[in-house]
Amino acid sequence: MTRYQKGANAERELIKELYGRGLSVVRVAGSGKNSLPMPDIVALSKTKKLVFECKAWGAAYLNLSIEQMDGQIGWARRSNAEFFVVWKVPRKGFLFLNPKDFVKAGKNYVISLKKAQGCALDLRVVLGEQSRLEA
Repeated sequence: MTRYQKGANAERELIKELYGRGLSVVRVAGSGKNSLPMPDIVALSKTKKLVFECKAWGAAYLNLSIEQMDGQIGWARRSNAEFFVVWKVPRKGFLFLNPKDFVKAGKNYVISLKKAQGCALDLRVVLGEQSRLEA
């Protein structure tokens, strides 16, 4: 399976999950190939506007270029939406990450899998169903 196929499959899986939780969801075709910043997924409810950059990556680190991260953050600000990076880790599921948890390193924003697993938000928190994950 190509990297594109893995990413597209992860996006489709997330879309189904979000739709099943009552949000209206759209996958932005060609989001990674366009010169303008745009998220992979836009999800809307009556009270929430969420945008997601999705990555399906089986590695110890996730890197997003400074240009890509800053563009996504700017897109979210323009639309008054909340922005999250979603890391689909093979056999572990989705990690919902706040951009502030990434560290600038050279030409990229970087987060380790270990750190991501420790700071990832539960989907219920992202959707505002809970203020924090209950023990």
